Amino acid sequence: MKIPSDLGERQRLYEDLVRQCMASRQNRYTLYQSLRNYYLFGAEDALYGAPHNKIDSTIDTLSSFIYAPDTTRFSIHLGTTASPDDKHKVKPLAQEINDLWRSSRTHLLMGKAVRWSLVFGCVVIKTLWRGGSDGNVRTYFVEPHQFGVLREDKPEIADQEAVVHTYTITKSQLGADLADHPKRDSILQRAGGSNGSSTNYPEGLGRLMLSSGVGLPGNSPVGGGSFTGGLGGASRTTYTYTPEVEADLVDMFELYVWDDNIADYRIVTIAAPNVVIYDRPNMGIKQMLPFVVVRPEDQLYDYFWGCSFTAKLAWLQDWRTIRLLEIRDLLNKQVDPPMSFSGFAGIAEEKMLAMRRAGGQVSSTIPGAKAEIHAPTMPPDLFKEIVQIDQLFDDQAGIGHILQGRGESGVRSKGQADLMARLGSSRPKAKATMVEQACEDIACLMLRCKQDHSKQRFTADERGPTGNPLTFIAEQFTKDYEIKVDAHSSSPIFVEDRKHDALTMFEAHAIDRETLLEMFDPPDLPNLKLKLAKIEQREAQQAQMEAAKEQAAGKGKHHG
Repeated sequence: MKIPSDLGERQRLYEDLVRQCMASRQNRYTLYQSLRNYYLFGAEDALYGAPHNKIDSTIDTLSSFIYAPDTTRFSIHLGTTASPDDKHKVKPLAQEINDLWRSSRTHLLMGKAVRWSLVFGCVVIKTLWRGGSDGNVRTYFVEPHQFGVLREDKPEIADQEAVVHTYTITKSQLGADLADHPKRDSILQRAGGSNGSSTNYPEGLGRLMLSSGVGLPGNSPVGGGSFTGGLGGASRTTYTYTPEVEADLVDMFELYVWDDNIADYRIVTIAAPNVVIYDRPNMGIKQMLPFVVVRPEDQLYDYFWGCSFTAKLAWLQDWRTIRLLEIRDLLNKQVDPPMSFSGFAGIAEEKMLAMRRAGGQVSSTIPGAKAEIHAPTMPPDLFKEIVQIDQLFDDQAGIGHILQGRGESGVRSKGQADLMARLGSSRPKAKATMVEQACEDIACLMLRCKQDHSKQRFTADERGPTGNPLTFIAEQFTKDYEIKVDAHSSSPIFVEDRKHDALTMFEAHAIDRETLLEMFDPPDLPNLKLKLAKIEQREAQQAQMEAAKEQAAGKGKHHG
């Protein structure tokens, strides 16, 4: 994209790009709030929650199958143009990425992202370097309504000419961040409020609407890949789990736009309403955006925001809630059935109360007077329908009885159960593969941040000509590499396959016992490696002693 040199034209271009990128924000914001309520409360309106929220449990079960924060490990694969000298740098850098994945708490953030991407359709993870050469990598959760792209018909973020990340900041924090800015006072005086139609929904206003409990429109079509639905259950008081912020907030817009003149992105920081604070070349990883989209449901080829799994379950949840409320109503009528009175004179209310009281008696002088009980009959298969609806939830998630640890008729051995579990996990595996790709992209951004900013020295297993261990910094490592999730370790579905492959390679003498331990990744792995080293040392000493005895016995026999 050509960026004008004239400042006025440039600012108008930036304002227009922000408006275009955030064009669908209002519609998506409305949709996301409905999806959030369905996930948290089982109904479109938080004030009318479901008696039992099946969406919550289904998403939690599915997300636990497609991502496991405690087992994810990474390895580095060198490209064809990498130097042979880079091979000895792979192991320490791979260990650094695995340590950084946990120390930055990205493994937990990714678990949250997977869960909410099933709710919204996608979420965005932002990776940044914080601090100077002694700093470190930080990752941030970005809600989809806080993000915008220029072309929503292009699902890959790398194909976007411009993207916008919007967020809020307190005015005091903005003043602290602009301490060295030459126009600090002028910016603080002008910043605040919204920038009108370019955002549709300022972030601060959006949080205020949620906090005040203002209802969102139900049963009406909305744009941006929307679905319609809704159910009014039993009205009850519900806490909506929405933050309430009283501080003076400023809406911020961070525009990333590709600049043909520098063959890289420009980063434009704008405070509402349309106050340009910074306009500078990419300060992060060259020619790369710091954003990764997490999108497990990837059926759509022409829509950036993905397909919401919660939207698929909303109709089932409504159906299930209707039946539960009807069953509850029938049970209430059976416990306290309605009655009718005929042929009674006098105050009917008092006689009705007397008839419903234990030991109550009512008399009438009118012949033929009677009281009738109208207890409803419970249909025999009413609860079966709930079971069938629950099976539809499991079918939608692709999780059968075997994967949930339940028995299956006809399964008589562990081998048969393992085979059925592997065959039945193909649909969750497809989602796990999409999550795995997002993990790899985030890990790649982490290592690139280390290469561009960190001066930390690493020690290789190789030794130099002087006999000392070789040391290097990440910047000295090649840029031609690929970070992969090691052995599909990001998903529990692949655990048994990984263990089976490890044992097969060990029996074929393709790997040693230390590598077998690493592939199994048991608890307390470093201590187990130390114990293994001692065991192998004792075995080597014992083998030497036995060899010496055999050699001595052979010599004695020869002399005899």
